[in-house]
Amino acid sequence: MSFTRFLIILPLVLCLSGTSSYGQYNEFGIQLGVANYKGELSPHTFNTDFIHPAFGAFYRHNWNRHWSWKLELNYGRISGDDAKAKTGFELDRNLSFQSNVLELSPQIEFNFFPYETGNADYPFTPYVFTGIAVFHFNPKADLNGELFELQPLGTEGQGSNGKKTYKRIQLAIPIGGGIKITGHGRLGVGIEVGARRTYTDYLDDVSTTYPDMPTLFANSGPVAVALSDRSYSRADTSNHVPVFQKQRGNSKDKDWYIFAGITIYVRLTSLQKDICRPFRMRRY
Repeated sequence: MSFTRFLIILPLVLCLSGTSSYGQYNEFGIQLGVANYKGELSPHTFNTDFIHPAFGAFYRHNWNRHWSWKLELNYGRISGDDAKAKTGFELDRNLSFQSNVLELSPQIEFNFFPYETGNADYPFTPYVFTGIAVFHFNPKADLNGELFELQPLGTEGQGSNGKKTYKRIQLAIPIGGGIKITGHGRLGVGIEVGARRTYTDYLDDVSTTYPDMPTLFANSGPVAVALSDRSYSRADTSNHVPVFQKQRGNSKDKDWYIFAGITIYVRLTSLQKDICRPFRMRRY
């Protein structure tokens, strides 16, 4: 190859290598919305009886106009109450709970349409995401006006008779989607809904069967007994049926929680421009 041909080809190679990472930029945003839960004490995913405020923040790196990865931190409250149920079993069971959920979640996003924040040529897109989440929860219940943490009480006999106590730090798989819309300058807004499939059935402290109450009383005291069996039939001592090993929950159906809301984000870096101006085909 002659030196002259080398001088012609080299700029082209540099241009191609320089534009192979086009469109990469970073964003920081917040999410304001709600949290919800699906489990024994709220069997429907989008039950509006137990919606609570939630908020979060995220950092997103966009590889190109379709793919990005995001690190998200979310916080919200979930709850459930048999008093809102419609079946006789649940109404008689009479359990309730509330818990704060703190989640850290790395995710992968895919935009269905080409999209760049701040670029009017690619103004909006629907998108989907998935990843993994690490979250902390701590179910509590009210007894005579006082909140008690349920996990240490072992309301289903955990911690005795060889039954392990569940962990309050768990993993989940987030699955969701939304819409991104570019705003003025570096700003963008969106709407996002994401359900989290957990690998625990104890978000609500309800999963299997009632324990042996004398054993629970000996191990954890009267508060544990009172919060384990709150059924209305228990109040009728003349007709009360022992509940030991009777169904309390369904361990085969794992719990879910949901975060949804409006996102507001800002582009932190400029859209990467092509190195060689004569070959640039894009507007910025």
